[in-house]
Amino acid sequence: MFKVKPSNPFAMSAILIGLACFLSPVLTVSATGLQDVVMHQMRCKGKSPTLSVRSSPGTEFKEIARVSAINGVVVGDFVDGWYRLLGNTAVEGWVSARDINGCDSENLAFMGKTEHEMRMELASAGYPFAGSASPDEILRVYANTAVGIDTNNNDNGNLVHYRPGHMSLSTRWASQVSPDNSLPDYPRPQLVRSQWLNLNGMWGFQSAVANEYPPFNKTLSNNILVPFPPESALSGVMSHIDRAWYRREIEIPLVWNNQRIILHFGAVDWEATVYINGHHVGTHQGGYDPFSFDVTGFLHQSGPQEIVVGVFDPTDSGEQARGKQVHNPIDIWYTASTGIWQTVWLEPVSATHLDYLRITPDVDRSGIVVETGVVGDLSSVIAHLKISSKGKLVSSYSVPVNQNYFIPIRNPVLWSPDNPHLYDVEINIVSNGTIVDKITSYFGLRKISISYTGNVPRIHLNGRPLFHVGVLDQGYWPDGLYTAPTDEALAYDIDMAKQFGYNLVRKHMKIEPQRWYYWADHKGILVWQDMPMGNNWSDWGKHIYNKELKQMILNLYNHPSVVAWVLFNERWGEFDVSGVTEHAKTLDPSRLVVGATGYADEGAGDIVSYHSYNQIYFPEVSNGEARILAEWGGLGLPVSGHLWTEDSWRWGEPSYVQPVTDTNNFIEWYRKYVDQIGVLRQNLGLSGAIYSQIADVERESTGLITYDRATVKVDPILMRSIHSTLR
Repeated sequence: MFKVKPSNPFAMSAILIGLACFLSPVLTVSATGLQDVVMHQMRCKGKSPTLSVRSSPGTEFKEIARVSAINGVVVGDFVDGWYRLLGNTAVEGWVSARDINGCDSENLAFMGKTEHEMRMELASAGYPFAGSASPDEILRVYANTAVGIDTNNNDNGNLVHYRPGHMSLSTRWASQVSPDNSLPDYPRPQLVRSQWLNLNGMWGFQSAVANEYPPFNKTLSNNILVPFPPESALSGVMSHIDRAWYRREIEIPLVWNNQRIILHFGAVDWEATVYINGHHVGTHQGGYDPFSFDVTGFLHQSGPQEIVVGVFDPTDSGEQARGKQVHNPIDIWYTASTGIWQTVWLEPVSATHLDYLRITPDVDRSGIVVETGVVGDLSSVIAHLKISSKGKLVSSYSVPVNQNYFIPIRNPVLWSPDNPHLYDVEINIVSNGTIVDKITSYFGLRKISISYTGNVPRIHLNGRPLFHVGVLDQGYWPDGLYTAPTDEALAYDIDMAKQFGYNLVRKHMKIEPQRWYYWADHKGILVWQDMPMGNNWSDWGKHIYNKELKQMILNLYNHPSVVAWVLFNERWGEFDVSGVTEHAKTLDPSRLVVGATGYADEGAGDIVSYHSYNQIYFPEVSNGEARILAEWGGLGLPVSGHLWTEDSWRWGEPSYVQPVTDTNNFIEWYRKYVDQIGVLRQNLGLSGAIYSQIADVERESTGLITYDRATVKVDPILMRSIHSTLR
């Protein structure tokens, strides 16, 4: 049971943290939230003489009794902010955690873990309070942050149960998904702090109507596994809803007292309105970009905190950027992904802290330009940077905040697909001599440019011509739709692209979570990033497009893998190509911009980009842009047992598909087309070609691997050999 053991808490802390350094693997603690399973029982005291008892967890359920709270009540299971009364009263029911002051941990065993085991796990995860906090505080923090809380315990009928929807097709990673293992990885790898709470897991969920009053203090009619969109099987909902409510109760660790609490959303499609404890915090529009709110002023001093999120997504009925999502999927248009589809999380920060970090590589001067955006009291603030390479310190600088500052890198190692070398950065924000914020990040030194070679403009990487052997990647999953089931799955398509011998991925009509670009940076693959299309019928739609384009560029700015922005595709929602291209170049002069790709040259941007299916064709051009065949191929090879629509796979199949009979026929055509691309490279000065595509998607069977990532259709070694002729 729980006793305060160490007489010297600081000594105990040192011992625990020291031991934690030798643990392998190092534990990472991330929140599974307050769908906690409280084993055994504990005694709690109420804030008033009597407690209201409800028939089920939720204020919408009938009050069945009021019980005395003078001597406390014994409670057990905890579900969505409510404790179940145990046998110390004649009443069976539920009491709100809001009405309880605290519980006596002397009589509590949590998840079968001892106090010592909890302290060890928290210490190994980097929590400095692990050796000195009181047992009650350790219990409270662990209950909010421990990995592996079983919220799907079929032995307890009162708990929220999770069952994925029926999947006609799923990936091998789907079996790893559960309420206590729902994308637990740190979501922002280019700006890392040691303390955070992952709020992925089971949330209340129900449909909504316009102008509806938020469902405060209510148990919603359904549950959803966040961050999987409701249309996906892994969400447990598997239906499309344009408007919906999400609800979750959490607790803030006591060690975060006196800090600002930031609530982060990786992405919500398309509009999100956020409430904390019944108060409107803010509204965000944009389905692909991360956003956050400082919720400190809306939090109760202690106890459960209610989060309610209202979402609205008009999909193809609206003008907002939505990529290839439609209400009625057919042909090259796919199932929509509404609402929360990336990680939701909390972090504590000081009042003065780093808000953003911008790193621009400057290969010509052998260094980087750094901007550390700091908010708060700036009267006496400086940023101290330590830059290391493979664990060795290479540079240390103190720089002013909120302005650009050049830092030279001695003997720089350049980033490329063949050598994806990254530098690690530690940044300490110092205010009046005290470190108030500490983050870690990374960067790669590389330069993407266009220079003439043999009187032809060609794309250069780090001053040398590099032919872009690329593949299209749409980022869809049969079980999670927009959301990959696991971090391993997210990285898989990049791994396969490398194995096939590609050095570039065109991320088509979708912006991925930050971790996808983290893997692209670390594994070494160039990225052409599409701006997802919108209908852009009106001036409002065009304004929203430019606003979201700006957010995409700013959010992905630091990733060395991203070398080009693709603004419009095949005239979808196209407008003012020259003006939008100039806008993008102003936001980011360091990268290439493709104004429009498809079947017409708009004369804007750095690259003239055409598509050609069922043949290899590129028209004669006379401008100064580099030339890329941005889509080619479309060789359709369906694999029985791995199709989205197994019985009638050709129904709704895109017209561009060139059917092939088997793997040998696929390779025969692929080799023929690559030979023709080689001729264009020699005679026309082609700088690259992008095959469509890496994986099947819904009704499209043109992938090199099946939609469920279970079958690799062609031999990667053979594909690499074919691609070697283009190097």
